[in-house]
Amino acid sequence: MKSLAAFAFLLATCLASAQPPRVAVLRVHDVFRQLEATTRANGILKAKREEINKDQRLAAYSRMVSDLDLRRKQLAAANSKLDAATRRKLEREYAIKSREANSLRADFESFHAERTREINAEMVAGMKDRLLLIRETAEKIGRDDGFDWILDSSGSTNTGVPLLLYAKKANDITDRVIATLAGPPPAASTTTRQPDPPETGNQR
Repeated sequence: MKSLAAFAFLLATCLASAQPPRVAVLRVHDVFRQLEATTRANGILKAKREEINKDQRLAAYSRMVSDLDLRRKQLAAANSKLDAATRRKLEREYAIKSREANSLRADFESFHAERTREINAEMVAGMKDRLLLIRETAEKIGRDDGFDWILDSSGSTNTGVPLLLYAKKANDITDRVIATLAGPPPAASTTTRQPDPPETGNQR
């Protein structure tokens, strides 16, 4: 397993080195979940998924199904009272309406599948962007604080077992990453630049 092999290599390196590397941990899942961008994206994606079921084709199909059900019940109730010609006419109408309903359902299902693929692709792209932002923030903290490695303590192996089982006095930078990502933008982007003083003849 690649994850276990990488972790074993890390432990072996630590034991072999005269100066043990500095290691920090980060709960990536917790950071991702608490990002304002994640909350905002979840709301947008939820609204888009709900919008699919507001499509007029679905409403029209529901009305057709109700109409077909009513026609079927009427045919069944009046079957013995109808002459052969009238019964055939009603059955033909029922078959035509049924084909129209099936065609409309197929059209909506195709639209539903395509729109769902688009929304899922948007979701994955957004997740990648936010995970990259978390990684870049963690890397900066790692460089500034002199950490050699930063491990994801919320990560798991492909068997579902947590990658990091134990850490003595772990340097957990999760709260710092959250605070950094939730913090205000740099002062330069919010502060109005003061105008330069007028030039005078005494300046050189």
